[in-house]
Amino acid sequence: MVTWLAWRTLRWHPGSLIGTWVTLVVAATAVAALWFVVDTTDRRQVPVERYAGVPLVAGTAGGGISPALVASVRSLPEVGAAVPERSFPAGLSVHGRPVRVPGDQNAWPWGHGWSSARLTPFALRDGRPPLARDEVVVDARLAAAARLGVGDRVEVTVAGTIRTCEVVGVAAARSAWRYQSALFFADGHVTELLGGRRGADALGVFPRPGVGTQALRAAVARAVQPYNAPGLPVVSVATGADRGEQENNFPSPAGFNTLWFSVWITALISTGMIAAAMGVSVRRRGMEIAVLRAIGARPGQIRRMLLAEGVSLAVVAAAVAVPLGMLLAPAVAARFRDFGAVSVAFEVGYRPAPMAGTLALALAMALTANLISVRRALRIRPGDALAEAPAEGRTLGKGRLLTGLALLAGAGALSAVLLSDLFAPDGPALMGLQFATLGLTVSAAGLLAPWGVLVAGRLVRPVVARLSPVSGHLAAAAVVFNHRRYAGAVASLTLGVALVGVVTGTQLFYDWRVAAQAVRDVRADFVLRPTPGAGALSEVLRRRVLAHEGTSAAVGIGSMPAAVSVEGRPAAREPLPPASVTLVTGDLTQVLDLPVRGRPPRDLGTDEIAMSDALAARAGAGLGSRLRIRLPGTAQDSSFTVTTIYTATPEVGLMLLPAGAIAGTHLTSNLHERIYVRGADPGEVVDARSAVESLTRQEYMWRKSEENAARNRLMPYLSVLVALFCAVAAVNSLCLALVDRRREFTGLRQLGMRRGRLAGMACWESVLTVVPVLVLALAACAWLVAVQAASEPGGLAGTLSFIPFGWLAALGGGALAGTVAGSLLVIRGVMRNNRQEMA
Repeated sequence: MVTWLAWRTLRWHPGSLIGTWVTLVVAATAVAALWFVVDTTDRRQVPVERYAGVPLVAGTAGGGISPALVASVRSLPEVGAAVPERSFPAGLSVHGRPVRVPGDQNAWPWGHGWSSARLTPFALRDGRPPLARDEVVVDARLAAAARLGVGDRVEVTVAGTIRTCEVVGVAAARSAWRYQSALFFADGHVTELLGGRRGADALGVFPRPGVGTQALRAAVARAVQPYNAPGLPVVSVATGADRGEQENNFPSPAGFNTLWFSVWITALISTGMIAAAMGVSVRRRGMEIAVLRAIGARPGQIRRMLLAEGVSLAVVAAAVAVPLGMLLAPAVAARFRDFGAVSVAFEVGYRPAPMAGTLALALAMALTANLISVRRALRIRPGDALAEAPAEGRTLGKGRLLTGLALLAGAGALSAVLLSDLFAPDGPALMGLQFATLGLTVSAAGLLAPWGVLVAGRLVRPVVARLSPVSGHLAAAAVVFNHRRYAGAVASLTLGVALVGVVTGTQLFYDWRVAAQAVRDVRADFVLRPTPGAGALSEVLRRRVLAHEGTSAAVGIGSMPAAVSVEGRPAAREPLPPASVTLVTGDLTQVLDLPVRGRPPRDLGTDEIAMSDALAARAGAGLGSRLRIRLPGTAQDSSFTVTTIYTATPEVGLMLLPAGAIAGTHLTSNLHERIYVRGADPGEVVDARSAVESLTRQEYMWRKSEENAARNRLMPYLSVLVALFCAVAAVNSLCLALVDRRREFTGLRQLGMRRGRLAGMACWESVLTVVPVLVLALAACAWLVAVQAASEPGGLAGTLSFIPFGWLAALGGGALAGTVAGSLLVIRGVMRNNRQEMA
């Protein structure tokens, strides 16, 4: 009986449930598209290209394989040969024109020593191997793209310097080679290009005859174990498909958890939107439900009827959403590819698991939303069979108003705490407080939005009546009197738009904050950096800039991870996590504002180290403390004395070492991540073709802001996704509310009101509903951004620049356009039905 009633409702009253079905389809389509991408990411395997010619690779990053480790592996009885490999970005140009191969993961080719070519699928097709300093072998893809042959001259850019080389050979791959390009140099020349570094990035290992891969792996793993400090696994061993991870050609799935988060947050928000749509459907069928109660239907029967409707709608919606999700998934993957969460090699796969998961999640969303909406249905009394329909003019419940005001008061209290500077600028407590303030502000805006529309309608009612005496007057009266009808739509739209404004505005503020803090510490006039993908800058370039007339300082810095411990620190205390060590060439205090205690950093000896105050406080160390540092690629700790403690800054790591302290090791000390310059513009020295950026302090600030925004752009886009769901639900609710008013529109027509004025009335109602929402969302965003900006010197001056007017205008304009278009379609459909009934 219950199933029959549900089927009759779906068959004879499709208009009352079409809005719910549309919302379900939209939600399930988004979930399906995201799920296909995440499922493929789950099963992703990085293709093996560069190491296709060797069964085992011991890999690392930053030259962490020392000559001692290479000798140790070669001495193993299971090993037939061990070939070290060094990889580095090497730009290729012909007559000043950079050579690019479409489809490469990186903008630049990878440079290698020729001895490591045996690890790859490459073999000489033309010419001979490189033997001299300025000779190079190019892969066949590069040669085809640039129309190169043996004997041609090319420009090679490495670490900010340009060298002219002769092409002495062309190498062709025997297997798939699709996502990277290769240049091969003489091994001695590679050492020169890398600033004298003797360490390797990877070690390809071949077994002796008769030794299996697993036995080889176990032996090599034992050999590399001493080089992996606790908490700092520098060297990893890979065989089979895992070799692709060692190529460092594709980004690791660091954004993977974020991708799963996007699936679940989409499902959570969708449940709320579906519940709102189902609530509208239940409200529209209040008389029908009251009649069922009056003729003896029990609450359990009403509940089962509505749940059966939800299941039916979810199954049909999933059947439509899964194919739509399959069509949408490549576009989602392309967007994630732009974010760097997936690689260029990523291709969406379609397995049954996401399809079944989408169906299950659609059922779960529909049932959860139905249980929420059923509560309203069960509050309808049998005696309300005739009274429920005209009850739209009732005011909203006080509970919602009091809850919204309480949340608003809580947000104000937390804002006062944020303004009191009780927390460290970058502490986890401060971040938690800011997230709580954000959540309370957005939630309060959503709950109080209907009263905002009511107040705004009363204020602008005289103005609208003057502008449009008939349509505008009736629309303002309807919005004021029937504001309860618009509560669900207004709350959904306010929640979505306010969330986008607050999240995006907060992100803009933090982008500025990161850049402002960095520049605040920079005393240099210019900063040299390699362009993205270009690797590092050479010591040759730093010396050339320093020798330029008018330059007073040129300081280079590089970094590497290290395991750190304090001698004499109780073993029971929590061990220190790996920390970054900054290698400095030059007097850092000339180019950075670096308050210090103890000896100036420029006076550090080879066995002395500087430590940030943040690390010193965590380690319980001070001036004179002895630190044990394990640098990458070493099997023993080195001992250093802390002679300097400096104020932490984003520009340098937690520890400082003079580059000369490791000059005799296999580690790189003559390559720099940045060069700070005081004095003349280094752009006069730097070759424009050398892939080096010369930035002023202000340009450096904006570049840091852009980079921070690029790293964190996924959250604003997720908030936009949530806002789109909210907008769809709001437009759906507003249009269904118009369908409920068929009798009202018929009566107005019988009183002589023209169709144009009726359409104008619907458009005015859309404006009077959506515009106050935008104002409320803008106010919430401005308030939260102003509170955050007040915590930073100079932040309040740029408050307006942190408000995402463009995002808010686009979302609000889209919601307004959708509401107006939907309203006009509903009015047109109602008028057509009236003409048919009259006929």
